[in-house]
Amino acid sequence: VRAAQRSKPSRLTNARRERPVRAAQRSKPSRLTNATGLSLLELVIALSVFAIIMLGLVATLATGLTMTRNNRNRSIAANLASQEMDIVREALFTSLSSVTSTQLVGGVPYTVHRELTWVAASATNGPCDGSNGSPQVLRVHVWVDWPSRQGTATVKADTVLTPPVGAYDPNTGHIAVKVLDRNADPQDNVMVLLTGPSARSAPTNSDGCAFFAFLPSGAYAVALNTSQFVDRQGFQNPSQNVNVTVGQISSTQFDYDRRAKLQLDLTASAGGVVAADTPVTLANTILLPSGTRTYAGVALSRTISNLFPAADGYDAWTGACADADPEGLDALGNALYPGAQRSGQFETTSGNTTDGTLPLNGLMVHVVNGAGVVQSNQTVKIVHTSDSRCATGETHSYASTDSNGDVKIEVPFGTWVIQVQGRSAVSAWPNATVSPLDVLPRATTTVTVQ
Repeated sequence: VRAAQRSKPSRLTNARRERPVRAAQRSKPSRLTNATGLSLLELVIALSVFAIIMLGLVATLATGLTMTRNNRNRSIAANLASQEMDIVREALFTSLSSVTSTQLVGGVPYTVHRELTWVAASATNGPCDGSNGSPQVLRVHVWVDWPSRQGTATVKADTVLTPPVGAYDPNTGHIAVKVLDRNADPQDNVMVLLTGPSARSAPTNSDGCAFFAFLPSGAYAVALNTSQFVDRQGFQNPSQNVNVTVGQISSTQFDYDRRAKLQLDLTASAGGVVAADTPVTLANTILLPSGTRTYAGVALSRTISNLFPAADGYDAWTGACADADPEGLDALGNALYPGAQRSGQFETTSGNTTDGTLPLNGLMVHVVNGAGVVQSNQTVKIVHTSDSRCATGETHSYASTDSNGDVKIEVPFGTWVIQVQGRSAVSAWPNATVSPLDVLPRATTTVTVQ
Protein backbone atom coordinates (compact mmCIF):
# COMPACT_ATOMS: atom_id res chain seq x y z
CA VAL A 1 0.00 0.00 0.00
CA ARG A 2 2.72 2.40 0.91
CA ALA A 3 4.50 1.53 -2.30
CA ALA A 4 1.31 2.19 -4.30
CA GLN A 5 0.81 5.49 -2.61
CA ARG A 6 4.34 6.48 -3.41
CA SER A 7 3.88 5.59 -7.08
CA LYS A 8 0.53 7.43 -7.50
CA PRO A 9 1.14 11.05 -8.44
CA SER A 10 -0.30 13.69 -6.25
CA ARG A 11 -3.35 15.48 -7.67
CA LEU A 12 -2.02 18.74 -6.40
CA THR A 13 1.30 18.13 -8.02
CA ASN A 14 -0.34 17.34 -11.37
CA ALA A 15 -2.42 20.51 -11.20
CA ARG A 16 0.65 22.56 -10.54
CA ARG A 17 2.35 20.99 -13.50
CA GLU A 18 -0.62 21.53 -15.85
CA ARG A 19 -1.12 25.21 -15.03
CA PRO A 20 2.05 26.47 -16.71
CA VAL A 21 1.37 24.31 -19.74
CA ARG A 22 -2.18 25.62 -20.13
CA ALA A 23 -1.04 29.17 -19.54
CA ALA A 24 1.61 28.73 -22.21
CA GLN A 25 -0.96 27.29 -24.59
CA ARG A 26 -3.28 30.27 -24.02
CA SER A 27 -0.50 32.80 -24.57
CA LYS A 28 0.77 31.12 -27.76
CA PRO A 29 -1.06 32.44 -30.91
CA SER A 30 -2.92 30.06 -33.14
CA ARG A 31 -0.83 29.02 -36.13
CA LEU A 32 -3.96 28.66 -38.28
CA THR A 33 -5.32 32.14 -37.45
CA ASN A 34 -1.98 33.87 -38.12
CA ALA A 35 -1.46 32.11 -41.43
CA THR A 36 -4.95 33.05 -42.66
CA GLY A 37 -4.44 36.76 -41.93
CA LEU A 38 -1.15 36.88 -43.77
CA SER A 39 -2.67 35.21 -46.85
CA LEU A 40 -5.45 37.86 -47.19
CA LEU A 41 -2.98 40.73 -46.85
CA GLU A 42 -0.65 39.20 -49.37
CA LEU A 43 -3.58 38.70 -51.79
CA VAL A 44 -4.64 42.35 -51.52
CA ILE A 45 -1.09 43.55 -52.14
CA ALA A 46 -0.67 41.20 -55.06
CA LEU A 47 -3.93 42.35 -56.66
CA SER A 48 -2.97 46.00 -56.21
CA VAL A 49 0.42 45.48 -57.82
CA PHE A 50 -1.18 43.51 -60.64
CA ALA A 51 -3.77 46.25 -61.24
CA ILE A 52 -1.06 48.94 -61.39
CA ILE A 53 0.98 46.89 -63.84
CA MET A 54 -2.08 46.17 -66.00
CA LEU A 55 -3.13 49.82 -66.05
CA GLY A 56 0.30 50.84 -67.25
CA LEU A 57 0.30 48.05 -69.81
CA VAL A 58 -3.16 49.01 -71.11
CA ALA A 59 -2.16 52.69 -71.34
CA THR A 60 0.99 51.73 -73.23
CA LEU A 61 -0.94 49.48 -75.59
CA ALA A 62 -3.61 52.19 -76.16
CA THR A 63 -0.93 54.79 -76.92
CA GLY A 64 0.78 52.39 -79.29
CA LEU A 65 -2.47 51.58 -81.08
CA THR A 66 -3.34 55.27 -81.36
CA MET A 67 0.07 56.09 -82.82
CA THR A 68 -0.25 53.20 -85.24
CA ARG A 69 -3.72 54.32 -86.31
CA ASN A 70 -2.63 57.96 -86.69
CA ASN A 71 0.41 56.95 -88.73
CA ARG A 72 -1.79 54.80 -90.95
CA ASN A 73 -4.34 57.61 -91.42
CA ARG A 74 -1.61 60.13 -92.13
CA SER A 75 -0.01 57.80 -94.67
CA ILE A 76 -3.35 57.39 -96.45
CA ALA A 77 -3.92 61.17 -96.37
CA ALA A 78 -0.47 61.74 -97.88
CA ASN A 79 -1.30 59.34 -100.71
CA LEU A 80 -4.61 61.13 -101.32
CA ALA A 81 -2.84 64.50 -101.42
CA SER A 82 -0.33 63.13 -103.91
CA GLN A 83 -3.16 61.67 -105.97
CA GLU A 84 -4.92 65.05 -106.01
CA MET A 85 -1.74 66.74 -107.23
CA ASP A 86 -1.51 64.20 -110.07
CA ILE A 87 -5.11 65.01 -111.04
CA VAL A 88 -4.27 68.73 -111.11
CA ARG A 89 -1.20 68.21 -113.31
CA GLU A 90 -3.05 65.99 -115.77
CA ALA A 91 -6.20 68.16 -116.08
CA LEU A 92 -6.83 70.74 -118.79
CA PHE A 93 -5.34 73.93 -117.33
CA THR A 94 -8.29 76.19 -118.11
CA SER A 95 -10.72 73.72 -116.48
CA LEU A 96 -9.04 73.75 -113.06
CA SER A 97 -11.09 75.01 -110.12
CA SER A 98 -11.15 74.93 -106.33
CA VAL A 99 -13.03 71.84 -105.15
CA THR A 100 -13.65 69.80 -102.01
CA SER A 101 -14.33 66.06 -102.11
CA THR A 102 -14.67 63.20 -99.63
CA GLN A 103 -13.19 59.72 -100.07
CA LEU A 104 -13.88 56.71 -97.83
CA VAL A 105 -10.80 54.57 -97.19
CA GLY A 106 -10.87 51.74 -94.67
CA GLY A 107 -14.06 53.08 -93.17
CA VAL A 108 -12.52 56.52 -92.53
CA PRO A 109 -13.86 59.55 -94.48
CA TYR A 110 -11.03 61.75 -95.78
CA THR A 111 -11.87 65.27 -96.97
CA VAL A 112 -9.61 66.49 -99.78
CA HIS A 113 -9.51 70.26 -100.29
CA ARG A 114 -8.05 71.82 -103.43
CA GLU A 115 -7.53 75.59 -103.40
CA LEU A 116 -6.35 77.57 -106.43
CA THR A 117 -5.01 81.13 -106.22
CA TRP A 118 -3.77 83.33 -109.04
CA VAL A 119 -0.76 85.40 -108.02
CA ALA A 120 2.15 87.25 -109.54
CA ALA A 121 5.37 85.29 -109.80
CA SER A 122 6.95 87.15 -106.86
CA ALA A 123 3.79 87.60 -104.76
CA THR A 124 4.03 87.09 -101.00
CA ASN A 125 0.28 87.27 -100.30
CA GLY A 126 -3.04 86.60 -102.01
CA PRO A 127 -4.55 88.57 -104.91
CA CYS A 128 -7.17 90.13 -102.62
CA ASP A 129 -4.54 91.49 -100.22
CA GLY A 130 -2.56 94.40 -101.59
CA SER A 131 -1.38 95.08 -105.10
CA ASN A 132 0.40 92.08 -106.60
CA GLY A 133 0.21 93.01 -110.24
CA SER A 134 -1.31 90.86 -112.96
CA PRO A 135 -1.61 87.12 -112.22
CA GLN A 136 1.18 85.06 -113.73
CA VAL A 137 1.11 81.67 -111.98
CA LEU A 138 -1.53 79.49 -110.36
CA ARG A 139 -0.74 78.52 -106.80
CA VAL A 140 -2.23 75.11 -105.90
CA HIS A 141 -2.74 74.26 -102.24
CA VAL A 142 -4.07 70.82 -101.26
CA TRP A 143 -4.80 69.63 -97.75
CA VAL A 144 -6.43 66.46 -96.46
CA ASP A 145 -8.40 66.23 -93.23
CA TRP A 146 -10.09 63.33 -91.43
CA PRO A 147 -12.05 62.91 -88.19
CA SER A 148 -10.40 61.89 -84.90
CA ARG A 149 -7.00 63.24 -85.81
CA GLN A 150 -6.24 63.62 -82.07
CA GLY A 151 -3.71 66.39 -82.54
CA THR A 152 -2.22 65.05 -85.75
CA ALA A 153 -1.73 67.84 -88.26
CA THR A 154 -3.54 67.79 -91.59
CA VAL A 155 -1.53 66.67 -94.61
CA LYS A 156 -0.67 69.52 -96.97
CA ALA A 157 0.85 69.77 -100.42
CA ASP A 158 1.66 72.81 -102.57
CA THR A 159 2.77 73.48 -106.09
CA VAL A 160 2.81 76.31 -108.63
CA LEU A 161 1.60 75.97 -112.22
CA THR A 162 2.40 78.27 -115.14
CA PRO A 163 -0.40 78.62 -117.71
CA PRO A 164 0.42 77.33 -121.18
CA VAL A 165 1.23 79.91 -123.81
CA GLY A 166 -1.97 81.14 -125.46
CA ALA A 167 -4.26 79.70 -122.77
CA TYR A 168 -5.66 83.15 -121.97
CA ASP A 169 -6.27 86.38 -123.87
CA PRO A 170 -3.76 89.01 -122.68
CA ASN A 171 -6.29 91.79 -123.37
CA THR A 172 -8.27 91.04 -120.24
CA GLY A 173 -8.65 92.20 -116.65
CA HIS A 174 -9.36 90.62 -113.29
CA ILE A 175 -11.72 90.90 -110.30
CA ALA A 176 -10.70 90.20 -106.69
CA VAL A 177 -13.56 89.68 -104.21
CA LYS A 178 -12.86 89.68 -100.46
CA VAL A 179 -15.49 88.35 -98.04
CA LEU A 180 -15.13 88.98 -94.29
CA ASP A 181 -17.16 87.91 -91.26
CA ARG A 182 -18.41 90.15 -88.45
CA ASN A 183 -14.93 90.24 -86.86
CA ALA A 184 -13.25 91.21 -90.14
CA ASP A 185 -11.77 87.72 -90.43
CA PRO A 186 -11.76 85.82 -93.76
CA GLN A 187 -15.04 84.06 -94.54
CA ASP A 188 -14.21 80.93 -96.51
CA ASN A 189 -16.36 78.72 -98.74
CA VAL A 190 -18.81 81.47 -99.68
CA MET A 191 -19.94 81.17 -103.29
CA VAL A 192 -19.37 84.34 -105.32
CA LEU A 193 -21.43 84.83 -108.49
CA LEU A 194 -20.18 86.95 -111.37
CA THR A 195 -22.37 88.15 -114.24
CA GLY A 196 -21.53 90.44 -117.14
CA PRO A 197 -19.60 89.93 -120.38
CA SER A 198 -18.48 86.65 -118.78
CA ALA A 199 -20.47 84.65 -116.19
CA ARG A 200 -18.51 82.73 -113.56
CA SER A 201 -18.74 81.50 -110.00
CA ALA A 202 -16.19 80.44 -107.40
CA PRO A 203 -16.05 79.90 -103.63
CA THR A 204 -13.87 82.02 -101.40
CA ASN A 205 -10.67 80.35 -100.23
CA SER A 206 -9.20 80.21 -96.72
CA ASP A 207 -8.16 83.86 -97.13
CA GLY A 208 -11.78 84.85 -97.85
CA CYS A 209 -10.79 85.62 -101.45
CA ALA A 210 -12.47 84.71 -104.74
CA PHE A 211 -10.33 85.76 -107.71
CA PHE A 212 -11.66 85.87 -111.26
CA ALA A 213 -8.78 86.05 -113.73
CA PHE A 214 -8.66 86.93 -117.41
CA LEU A 215 -12.08 88.53 -117.85
CA PRO A 216 -13.19 90.52 -120.89
CA SER A 217 -13.36 94.21 -120.07
CA GLY A 218 -16.76 95.68 -119.18
CA ALA A 219 -19.27 96.09 -116.36
CA TYR A 220 -19.89 93.14 -114.01
CA ALA A 221 -22.23 92.43 -111.12
CA VAL A 222 -20.66 90.58 -108.18
CA ALA A 223 -23.19 88.89 -105.88
CA LEU A 224 -23.38 86.54 -102.92
CA ASN A 225 -26.30 84.24 -102.11
CA THR A 226 -25.52 81.76 -99.33
CA SER A 227 -28.43 80.41 -97.29
CA GLN A 228 -28.60 81.71 -93.69
CA PHE A 229 -25.97 84.40 -94.41
CA VAL A 230 -26.60 88.16 -94.63
CA ASP A 231 -24.61 91.35 -95.16
CA ARG A 232 -24.62 94.34 -92.79
CA GLN A 233 -27.98 95.50 -94.15
CA GLY A 234 -29.58 92.10 -93.63
CA PHE A 235 -29.58 91.05 -97.30
CA GLN A 236 -28.87 87.43 -98.17
CA ASN A 237 -28.06 88.27 -101.80
CA PRO A 238 -26.05 91.53 -101.74
CA SER A 239 -24.61 92.72 -105.05
CA GLN A 240 -21.99 95.25 -106.15
CA ASN A 241 -21.09 96.59 -109.58
CA VAL A 242 -17.47 96.33 -110.73
CA ASN A 243 -15.83 97.56 -113.94
CA VAL A 244 -13.03 95.48 -115.46
CA THR A 245 -10.15 97.29 -117.16
CA VAL A 246 -7.59 95.50 -119.34
CA GLY A 247 -4.43 94.62 -117.42
CA GLN A 248 -5.78 95.66 -114.02
CA ILE A 249 -7.27 94.03 -110.93
CA SER A 250 -10.59 95.48 -109.77
CA SER A 251 -11.27 94.79 -106.09
CA THR A 252 -14.43 94.73 -104.01
CA GLN A 253 -15.34 93.56 -100.51
CA PHE A 254 -18.35 92.19 -98.63
CA ASP A 255 -19.05 91.81 -94.92
CA TYR A 256 -21.06 88.61 -94.78
CA ASP A 257 -21.87 86.31 -91.88
CA ARG A 258 -24.41 83.80 -90.60
CA ARG A 259 -27.57 85.70 -89.70
CA ALA A 260 -28.73 86.40 -86.14
CA LYS A 261 -32.24 86.82 -84.67
CA LEU A 262 -33.84 88.85 -81.91
CA GLN A 263 -36.84 87.46 -80.05
CA LEU A 264 -38.37 90.45 -78.23
CA ASP A 265 -41.45 90.49 -76.02
CA LEU A 266 -43.40 93.75 -75.55
CA THR A 267 -44.37 93.99 -71.88
CA ALA A 268 -46.62 96.32 -69.90
CA SER A 269 -45.06 98.40 -67.12
CA ALA A 270 -47.82 97.69 -64.56
CA GLY A 271 -50.79 95.85 -65.99
CA GLY A 272 -51.59 98.28 -68.78
CA VAL A 273 -52.95 97.42 -72.23
CA VAL A 274 -50.38 97.02 -75.01
CA ALA A 275 -51.24 97.70 -78.65
CA ALA A 276 -50.26 94.61 -80.65
CA ASP A 277 -49.18 96.73 -83.62
CA THR A 278 -46.63 98.77 -81.66
CA PRO A 279 -43.50 98.97 -83.87
CA VAL A 280 -39.96 98.14 -82.71
CA THR A 281 -36.90 100.17 -83.71
CA LEU A 282 -33.31 98.89 -83.74
CA ALA A 283 -30.21 101.06 -83.79
CA ASN A 284 -26.65 100.39 -84.89
CA THR A 285 -24.30 102.52 -86.98
CA ILE A 286 -24.12 99.76 -89.62
CA LEU A 287 -27.78 100.34 -90.53
CA LEU A 288 -27.89 102.74 -93.46
CA PRO A 289 -28.63 105.53 -93.97
CA SER A 290 -29.66 106.79 -90.52
CA GLY A 291 -28.32 104.10 -88.20
CA THR A 292 -31.85 102.92 -87.27
CA ARG A 293 -34.45 100.60 -88.72
CA THR A 294 -38.10 100.17 -87.70
CA TYR A 295 -39.95 96.85 -87.80
CA ALA A 296 -43.76 96.70 -87.86
CA GLY A 297 -45.65 93.83 -86.28
CA VAL A 298 -49.00 92.62 -85.02
CA ALA A 299 -48.03 90.54 -81.96
CA LEU A 300 -46.64 91.11 -78.50
CA SER A 301 -43.77 88.72 -79.25
CA ARG A 302 -41.59 89.77 -82.18
CA THR A 303 -39.02 87.76 -84.10
CA ILE A 304 -36.65 90.01 -86.02
CA SER A 305 -34.70 87.85 -88.45
CA ASN A 306 -31.95 88.40 -91.01
CA LEU A 307 -29.84 90.56 -88.73
CA PHE A 308 -26.13 90.89 -89.32
CA PRO A 309 -24.51 89.63 -86.08
CA ALA A 310 -22.93 92.97 -85.21
CA ALA A 311 -20.18 92.55 -82.61
CA ASP A 312 -21.51 95.53 -80.63
CA GLY A 313 -25.14 94.34 -80.74
CA TYR A 314 -28.25 96.48 -81.24
CA ASP A 315 -30.11 99.08 -79.20
CA ALA A 316 -33.88 98.62 -79.28
CA TRP A 317 -37.00 100.51 -78.20
CA THR A 318 -40.69 100.65 -79.04
CA GLY A 319 -42.12 103.25 -81.40
CA ALA A 320 -41.21 104.49 -84.85
CA CYS A 321 -40.98 108.29 -84.43
CA ALA A 322 -37.94 110.37 -83.49
CA ASP A 323 -39.07 111.11 -79.93
CA ALA A 324 -39.60 107.40 -79.21
CA ASP A 325 -35.80 107.16 -79.01
CA PRO A 326 -34.59 107.97 -75.46
CA GLU A 327 -31.48 109.45 -77.09
CA GLY A 328 -33.43 111.10 -79.92
CA LEU A 329 -32.59 114.51 -81.37
CA ASP A 330 -34.84 117.30 -82.54
CA ALA A 331 -34.61 119.03 -85.93
CA LEU A 332 -31.76 121.24 -84.64
CA GLY A 333 -29.74 118.31 -83.35
CA ASN A 334 -30.53 118.91 -79.68
CA ALA A 335 -31.31 116.05 -77.28
CA LEU A 336 -35.03 115.59 -76.78
CA TYR A 337 -34.46 114.08 -73.34
CA PRO A 338 -31.15 115.43 -71.99
CA GLY A 339 -29.38 112.79 -69.94
CA ALA A 340 -31.67 109.92 -70.91
CA GLN A 341 -30.16 106.65 -72.20
CA ARG A 342 -31.41 103.73 -74.22
CA SER A 343 -32.02 100.76 -71.95
CA GLY A 344 -32.67 97.96 -74.42
CA GLN A 345 -29.31 96.72 -75.74
CA PHE A 346 -29.02 93.20 -77.10
CA GLU A 347 -25.95 91.26 -78.15
CA THR A 348 -26.08 89.11 -81.27
CA THR A 349 -23.99 86.12 -82.31
CA SER A 350 -23.64 84.32 -85.62
CA GLY A 351 -26.46 81.85 -86.26
CA ASN A 352 -28.11 82.29 -82.84
CA THR A 353 -31.27 83.86 -81.39
CA THR A 354 -31.13 86.43 -78.58
CA ASP A 355 -34.16 86.72 -76.28
CA GLY A 356 -35.21 89.93 -74.52
CA THR A 357 -38.04 92.17 -73.37
CA LEU A 358 -39.02 95.71 -74.28
CA PRO A 359 -41.09 97.39 -71.56
CA LEU A 360 -43.52 100.13 -72.59
CA ASN A 361 -44.67 103.15 -70.61
CA GLY A 362 -47.95 103.31 -68.72
CA LEU A 363 -50.36 106.22 -69.24
CA MET A 364 -53.75 106.47 -67.47
CA VAL A 365 -56.62 107.92 -69.57
CA HIS A 366 -59.91 109.10 -68.04
CA VAL A 367 -62.88 109.73 -70.37
CA VAL A 368 -65.87 111.94 -69.42
CA ASN A 369 -68.52 113.89 -71.32
CA GLY A 370 -69.10 117.61 -71.20
CA ALA A 371 -71.15 117.24 -68.03
CA GLY A 372 -68.35 115.33 -66.28
CA VAL A 373 -70.13 111.97 -66.45
CA VAL A 374 -67.69 109.10 -66.87
CA GLN A 375 -67.85 107.31 -70.22
CA SER A 376 -67.39 103.56 -70.08
CA ASN A 377 -66.79 101.16 -72.98
CA GLN A 378 -65.00 103.81 -75.05
CA THR A 379 -62.07 102.82 -77.32
CA VAL A 380 -59.03 105.05 -76.73
CA LYS A 381 -56.74 105.90 -79.65
CA ILE A 382 -53.35 107.64 -79.69
CA VAL A 383 -52.00 109.55 -82.68
CA HIS A 384 -48.45 110.80 -83.36
CA THR A 385 -47.78 113.37 -86.05
CA SER A 386 -45.22 112.58 -88.75
CA ASP A 387 -41.59 113.53 -88.24
CA SER A 388 -38.12 112.77 -89.66
CA ARG A 389 -38.34 109.07 -88.73
CA CYS A 390 -42.05 108.28 -89.07
CA ALA A 391 -43.01 109.82 -92.38
CA THR A 392 -46.70 108.87 -92.06
CA GLY A 393 -47.01 109.30 -88.30
CA GLU A 394 -48.14 106.58 -85.93
CA THR A 395 -51.60 105.55 -84.64
CA HIS A 396 -52.65 102.82 -82.19
CA SER A 397 -55.99 101.76 -80.68
CA TYR A 398 -56.51 100.26 -77.22
CA ALA A 399 -59.11 98.43 -75.17
CA SER A 400 -62.25 100.16 -73.93
CA THR A 401 -62.58 102.18 -70.75
CA ASP A 402 -63.97 100.48 -67.64
CA SER A 403 -67.03 101.45 -65.62
CA ASN A 404 -65.09 104.38 -64.11
CA GLY A 405 -64.20 105.70 -67.56
CA ASP A 406 -60.55 104.68 -67.07
CA VAL A 407 -58.07 102.65 -69.09
CA LYS A 408 -54.32 102.27 -68.62
CA ILE A 409 -52.51 102.11 -71.94
CA GLU A 410 -48.87 101.30 -72.72
CA VAL A 411 -47.26 103.67 -75.19
CA PRO A 412 -43.80 104.43 -76.61
CA PHE A 413 -42.01 107.61 -75.56
CA GLY A 414 -43.12 110.77 -77.34
CA THR A 415 -45.90 113.32 -77.57
CA TRP A 416 -49.27 111.79 -78.38
CA VAL A 417 -52.72 113.14 -79.18
CA ILE A 418 -55.27 111.20 -77.09
CA GLN A 419 -58.57 110.55 -78.89
CA VAL A 420 -61.71 108.46 -78.41
CA GLN A 421 -62.78 106.45 -81.40
CA GLY A 422 -66.17 107.45 -82.86
CA ARG A 423 -66.50 110.52 -80.60
CA SER A 424 -65.53 114.17 -80.99
CA ALA A 425 -63.79 116.37 -78.48
CA VAL A 426 -65.62 119.13 -76.61
CA SER A 427 -62.87 121.59 -77.51
CA ALA A 428 -59.69 119.80 -78.68
CA TRP A 429 -58.09 116.46 -78.14
CA PRO A 430 -55.50 116.67 -75.33
CA ASN A 431 -51.79 115.99 -75.80
CA ALA A 432 -49.78 113.74 -73.50
CA THR A 433 -45.99 113.64 -73.47
CA VAL A 434 -44.40 110.44 -72.20
CA SER A 435 -40.72 110.96 -71.37
CA PRO A 436 -37.98 108.67 -70.02
CA LEU A 437 -37.33 111.45 -67.50
CA ASP A 438 -40.87 111.37 -66.03
CA VAL A 439 -41.41 110.89 -62.31
CA LEU A 440 -43.67 107.84 -61.95
CA PRO A 441 -46.58 107.40 -61.83
CA ARG A 442 -47.46 109.75 -64.64
CA ALA A 443 -50.38 112.16 -64.35
CA THR A 444 -53.75 110.99 -65.65
CA THR A 445 -54.87 112.49 -68.97
CA THR A 446 -58.55 113.43 -69.01
CA VAL A 447 -60.38 113.38 -72.34
CA THR A 448 -63.70 115.23 -72.61
CA VAL A 449 -65.97 114.10 -75.40
CA GLN A 450 -69.28 115.28 -76.75
